[in-house]
Amino acid sequence: MSASQDDYSRRRGELTAQIARQRGELVQAYRNLEKPIHYAEYGMRGFGFLRQNPWIFAAAPALVSIVGNVLGWRKKKPTKGQLRQEQEQPEKKKGFVRTWTGHAWNLYQLYRRVRSYLP
Repeated sequence: MSASQDDYSRRRGELTAQIARQRGELVQAYRNLEKPIHYAEYGMRGFGFLRQNPWIFAAAPALVSIVGNVLGWRKKKPTKGQLRQEQEQPEKKKGFVRTWTGHAWNLYQLYRRVRSYLP
């Protein structure tokens, strides 16, 4: 009987270890299910903050510009050799339709940004 009791206790230990491992996997799976919900909540909070503080859209580009000027991120002046190459290669003109399509798209983007403020 000693051998059968050893088999039962060994089997019980294996099953206990397997159950504990599966519980850990279940907890990890549950945490992974919550992640997309948390990311969506953070995104909605950020969007709400930006919607309540539209001045950020004006301040951020100005701040980047000021910091860029202070740190010297300016465009470097072209050398004489580069100027000659640019003069040799004439600029391609966009064309009437492409130019006005671009202007219309930019105007639409502006409308989308300010439409909530319009009466």
